Amino acid sequence: MQLSGHASPPAGERPASPPSPFGHRRLAFLLFLLSALPPLIAWSAASRWGHWNLWAWYTPVQFFVLFPLAEMAIGTDRRNPDPASEAALAADRFYPALTLLCVPLQLGLMLWGGWVFATVPLEPLGRLGWLVSMGCLGGVLAINTAHELIHKPGRLERAGGGLLLASVGYGSFKIEHIYGHHVDVATPADGSTARRGEHVYGFILRALRHNIARAYALERHHARRRGQSWHWWRSETSGWLLASACFAGACGVIAGGPIGVAYFVGQAFFSVCLLEIINYIEHYGLQRRRGPDGRYERVDPRHSWNSDFLLSNLMLFQLQRHSDHHAHPARRYQVLRRFEHSPQLPFGYATGVVLALLPPLWWRVMNPRAEAHLRACEEARS
Repeated sequence: MQLSGHASPPAGERPASPPSPFGHRRLAFLLFLLSALPPLIAWSAASRWGHWNLWAWYTPVQFFVLFPLAEMAIGTDRRNPDPASEAALAADRFYPALTLLCVPLQLGLMLWGGWVFATVPLEPLGRLGWLVSMGCLGGVLAINTAHELIHKPGRLERAGGGLLLASVGYGSFKIEHIYGHHVDVATPADGSTARRGEHVYGFILRALRHNIARAYALERHHARRRGQSWHWWRSETSGWLLASACFAGACGVIAGGPIGVAYFVGQAFFSVCLLEIINYIEHYGLQRRRGPDGRYERVDPRHSWNSDFLLSNLMLFQLQRHSDHHAHPARRYQVLRRFEHSPQLPFGYATGVVLALLPPLWWRVMNPRAEAHLRACEEARS
């Protein structure tokens, strides 16, 4: 029997489990505190340990050593929202308020990081560590939260998501992700779907080369379909690039010159690299079937890797329930579901980033899983 991507999942894929812990406001607030924890720890490290170089590297150690160990110890959570209360949970304004709070937090953190970069005496290794640390924070606090916000119908949320992306120089993602990636995911046309056997470094370079140009092309295409004229200087992508230039200028003012601009570019580079590593993980080796008419099958929960590791889902506003997100992009994070027929990662994203940076190990773990999932999809169709 063929699975589909309709609004209601097929019976064999319909979620059936105890209520999700995300239905409790106290836990949701803890979710926000977990999202805010890394910048608070970074601030504490910088304020206590002065000019030492080691504290500048604390955040990547926290993300990619401590968190993987913690998430393996805490384990997974497979519960879904209670169907009886799902509508009320989705409409609760408390949850979008948490994501909107990340906007001033990220902007303040980004500017403060520039001040630290310029005023704290650091050796070159320490400066690199601070840029990587701020890039990691930007990747989680800015880009991950923006990903939640830009899919929502409200202007405030979409604008907040755009500002977060502009704070790491990647406002083009707002256009390319929605109108490019979500349309072409799991097909050769999608630059954000990693091919089986492709290593992450080539994937990152491909994404960095094409994201802005793809965003402009998509804007131009949609304007022509509507019969409207298009000019690059009036496009939304250009507007967000201008916002990034303003943020870079603000960093220059706070840091006292070009060193602030260099800081902005550096932290933005590492933030975007982290985003693209996550993109690499989310769809690695997955494909949508192309029919005789040349059209690809509709996107459904089989076309994104899912992860049930609780700590990473708490930290990332349930980004790891990516299968449901792609099948139903407007669903809010507190009501995202997991499905038995979604391909499942054997780790959370924090661990996945480490494995992806080691291609032979990544291929050894993931290639057999991708091949097995594709075979299962073919058998389900027959």
